[in-house]
Amino acid sequence: MPDVRHFETIDDIDREAWDALAPGSCFYQSHAWLRGQERPEFATPGYLTVEADGQLLAGTPYYDFPSENAPPLPDVSEGHTVLRLGTRTGYHNEFLLPKDPGTAGEALDALVAGAAERAAALGCDALLFDFLTTDSLRLLAGRFGVRAQLRAAEAVVHNDVGTFESYRQLLGRNVRKREYEIRRFTDSGLHVETAPLSACVDEFAPLVGQTMDRYNASLDLAEIHTFLTVQANCLDDLSTVFRCVDEKGELVGASLCFAWRDTFYARVAGFDYERTRNTYEYFNAVYYEPLHHMERNAMTTLHLGPSSLKAKVHRGASLHPLWAAVVPLPATAPAGLRRDTVADQALADAVREEAGAGMSEEEWDLTRVTPL
Repeated sequence: MPDVRHFETIDDIDREAWDALAPGSCFYQSHAWLRGQERPEFATPGYLTVEADGQLLAGTPYYDFPSENAPPLPDVSEGHTVLRLGTRTGYHNEFLLPKDPGTAGEALDALVAGAAERAAALGCDALLFDFLTTDSLRLLAGRFGVRAQLRAAEAVVHNDVGTFESYRQLLGRNVRKREYEIRRFTDSGLHVETAPLSACVDEFAPLVGQTMDRYNASLDLAEIHTFLTVQANCLDDLSTVFRCVDEKGELVGASLCFAWRDTFYARVAGFDYERTRNTYEYFNAVYYEPLHHMERNAMTTLHLGPSSLKAKVHRGASLHPLWAAVVPLPATAPAGLRRDTVADQALADAVREEAGAGMSEEEWDLTRVTPL
């Protein structure tokens, strides 16, 4: 039988063994990212691992939020006090499991059993897996009774050939508009340089604040500086800041990305809007220069997250569904999946209306979302 263990910090778990379970799609569950999210003033973290014969088979973080810091809950969790499993930031969760299906199922059973014990100890009566991929949802529902709802769509550029020319082919009829954006920026006198995050925190933080203010997501400058500093401390070797600078080398704007295996994660951007020149600085710093960087570093996937879907699709992104999944405790109900199919379809239709494209008919045929 696998052994389930509990840890209070990911520092006590071997980084190489943990990261061996995290493919390119799982940066937000990587050892370094999770270490940077250990901020007890926001939530008390914990970790569960499943081991057998000295080998790490599965793992998950979980978080106990004080009520004043708890993120909004999905409707499907109504009536429950939930323990949140998976990364608390990044809007993407999937199970870290062995590749072998037989071993993976047994490891997931043990992981959920361990999570149920922790939930009971914390006074919770359900487990919440938020922003879960479709494959992970189906796997969970094949082994437990699950209530789920469609939560969001995430945007990802899949540039499998890995060149900027192959990226241009993804754009279809939008290619001329995107080339115009690149030319306007090239002719503006601005250019992009790169640097690690540790070299940029002080100048970058105020610009992030400006952009957050512009889009009604204001955050205290001291907090922005703190989270960038923490990420620099934990993730500097994975970071690239695309610095948009003027003729004097002074910063006009910047975008922060993290590299994880074959995937580049666009994390946060900031601009001084009194000094931008209306020459598509944002799209060059967030999309085009990172894609050139990816070509030079043999990366093929640009992860863009769940917002501003239309702009992302127009620049080559595909959209993938993400789910909220609740397992009521005790987890003794027959395996299966319950969801409000009408509400889920309404959200899928709203995503399609907003984005206009980028949605695979097969992937977004929600009748196919069944237990494995």
